[in-house]
Amino acid sequence: MPNDRTPELEGLDPQAPPQWRWVHRARPGAQRIGVLSASFNPPTRAHIALMETAQESFRLEESVLLLAITHVEKPLTGFRLRERLEMLRAIAQGRPGWSVALCNRARFFEKARALREAVGERPELFFIIGGDTIVRLFDPRYYPDIPMESALEQFFQIARLLVAPRLPWDRPSLEAFLQDPSRETYRERIDFLSLDPALTELSSSQVRQRLARGEPVDAWIPPEILPWLAEPGGRLDRECSDG
Repeated sequence: MPNDRTPELEGLDPQAPPQWRWVHRARPGAQRIGVLSASFNPPTRAHIALMETAQESFRLEESVLLLAITHVEKPLTGFRLRERLEMLRAIAQGRPGWSVALCNRARFFEKARALREAVGERPELFFIIGGDTIVRLFDPRYYPDIPMESALEQFFQIARLLVAPRLPWDRPSLEAFLQDPSRETYRERIDFLSLDPALTELSSSQVRQRLARGEPVDAWIPPEILPWLAEPGGRLDRECSDG
């Protein structure tokens, strides 16, 4: 991976079997672990609020910011992976119980399998996602090499989902979506989070667009990552305008 020569990223191959790599581990013995997997391009206050809400609502002992080195549909544009990793480390180190990890695979059943192998059989695992992401989870397009039902069974045997509704997928729309016979069997393994509507509309792409226009983003991002956005001329102008 060009421009990403850091020890943590070395050797992570998207074509290799699922691999989990801890970058910062806050609570190795945690028995209730929540994972927010995202591109973090860059991290926003919505990411932080989502993690805090899940942590409080489901008594999570450890909250993991998971940076996947690949994505099921988005190319890797914008901030370099090593920069995103540094941002996440800065965020986690100031928050008790927050960890940072990497995974070489994009799909949730593969991430869950890698995490289970990393922490053993005892901990309860929760994956935290937005409403738009759960729709992709149930999309057969992302399972060309395995029956979707098999992948979903693997995931839900390992973990639960904590879902934050996000327009156009509000809570009623998601409930209706999950009532489909092909999905309702998994409903008991899915819970919902309640997030400030203003935050559910906040996205990393909006932050990048504002940076590209030279507009302030202080109210949109966690303060820990300001050093990565405050370079003279703006990193985003050089690297992220097409993301």
